[in-house]
Amino acid sequence: MQARTQFRLAMLENGYWPLLNDCKRPIEKNWQKKRPDRVEVLSWDRSLFASTGMKIDDDLAVIDVDVADASLVEALASAFGARFPMLFGFGLVRHAGNVKEAWIARVDEPFRRIPSRRWVRRGDDPDDPATVKHLVECFGSLGTRQFAVDGPHTRNGMGEVVSTYRFAGGMSPATTPRTSLPMLPKAAYEQACDLFDEIAAAAGLTVVKGGSHGEAELRRFELDADTEIETRDHGVMTVAELERLVRKQHPRDLRCSGTFHDPTRVRTDSHLINWGRHGLGIWDAMAETTWHRRERVPSARFEFLAQLMERSPFQ
Repeated sequence: MQARTQFRLAMLENGYWPLLNDCKRPIEKNWQKKRPDRVEVLSWDRSLFASTGMKIDDDLAVIDVDVADASLVEALASAFGARFPMLFGFGLVRHAGNVKEAWIARVDEPFRRIPSRRWVRRGDDPDDPATVKHLVECFGSLGTRQFAVDGPHTRNGMGEVVSTYRFAGGMSPATTPRTSLPMLPKAAYEQACDLFDEIAAAAGLTVVKGGSHGEAELRRFELDADTEIETRDHGVMTVAELERLVRKQHPRDLRCSGTFHDPTRVRTDSHLINWGRHGLGIWDAMAETTWHRRERVPSARFEFLAQLMERSPFQ
């Protein structure tokens, strides 16, 4: 039996939901709903996919410290640990080959996503893909989310493993029962984001304008048919014209600026135009927000049913 299979079986025994991953990415269909049993996990032993993921379900929650500056990570860990010492005493701390960390515990009230503001070094262009951005995101079980926890993290162009996942102090989902993880209040996850905002501001970083804070507003229904969008490849078009273009030609990698919601977001490759269940969508990766037509806003009943589906144990 492969060591990774032993890890996955131990996860399952400890009350976690293991996933078969290719580095960060789950590879099995319907992984969001289908919980594996011991027989299925054993069947993965012959798979070439060496990474293992973990579904964030029920009372699990993660503080994802997506910060590429060791001094900022240490400052946040020190400040947060002073308030909630049980996290670093009994929780899980996952590393992925660099200074970024993920802190795994439980929460007394499930939530979807709570982010800090997004920060860059002073003078850096936030729309430049090469610019390093720093933020803290907390993920709960009301959204569909998984985190890789074992095996390869990244590979180079030759397929060679560059970095792997590891846990601090020998505590991992394979060694630590889920029930022994500390139960933190939802407010603790909000404080983690607030603390990072304070630390980043004190360190002289610049907040990215338009970045979300608090419970994330991931969709905004504010576009009208005559709203003008400055595209990269087709010039200025109205939303109605864009809809006709997308439905007729299905162009790939259609991008635009963000001037329709922020006059300073002038780079015409900063937003991605797509089509989905809410019709035309314009996605701002920096703020992790998608804009749609006003009339596409879901009804209160639709939102209520969607929340019931997310909470349903029979999915």
